[in-house]
Amino acid sequence: MKRFDSFHLLCTLACLGVLVLSSRALAESVADESTSDEEVQVGTFYIDLYEYPNRLGHNPLVDITFDDATQRCVARGKRLCTEREWELACRGPDHTDYGYGDTFIPGRCNTPLPDGEGHWRRDTGTQPSGTHPDCRSPSGAIDMVGNVWEWTDGFYDREQRWRVVRGGSWFNNLNFARADGRYGPGLAPDYRLDLIGFRCCRDADK
Repeated sequence: MKRFDSFHLLCTLACLGVLVLSSRALAESVADESTSDEEVQVGTFYIDLYEYPNRLGHNPLVDITFDDATQRCVARGKRLCTEREWELACRGPDHTDYGYGDTFIPGRCNTPLPDGEGHWRRDTGTQPSGTHPDCRSPSGAIDMVGNVWEWTDGFYDREQRWRVVRGGSWFNNLNFARADGRYGPGLAPDYRLDLIGFRCCRDADK
C-alpha cells in the first residue's frame, strides 16, 4: 500500500459518481452551448486538503501561472485537478451551491463580508489554510470557496486558448464564490495574479 503524506486527502466514494454540471456554469462557457444540466461520470481521485503548498497554517502560493502550477503538482507526483474533479470535490454528492450547503453563510469562508450599510467589505486578504475550518466541502477539502481562485486543468473556449479558474476569492463578487463559480472569459495560461493559486489532485490508482 502506498503512503500519502498527512496533508493529502483521499476522496473516497463521495468522489465517485455522477456530477451534475449546472446549466448556470455551462452557460458561462462558450465551449458548451448546453442550456440544461449535464450529468458526467467522475472516477475516484485524491485531492489536496488545502490549497498549495497544502500545509495547515501556511498561506496559499499565489501569483503563479497555469504552467508553473502544473509543474509544481508534477514535481510532487500529482497533477492539477480537472475542472470536473474540482467541482465534484467541492459540491459533493448532493451538489451543494457553496460546498458547505446551499445557503450562503457570511464568514463561513474567506469571502467578502457585508457591513452594516449593506456594502461588501473586501479587506480580509488571503488567509492561511485552515483559518476557516468550517469552509469544508463534502469531500473534506478546505477553502474550495473563497480565499484564492484555483487553476484547474480545463479550457474555457473551443480553441483551447483560455484556462479555467474556480472557486472565487476573498476579493471577488460572491457570484464567483460558489461551487459552480468560474471566471469568464477564462485566463491565458501565462497570466498571474495575487488572487490566484491552485491545489493538486492524483489518480486514485497511482
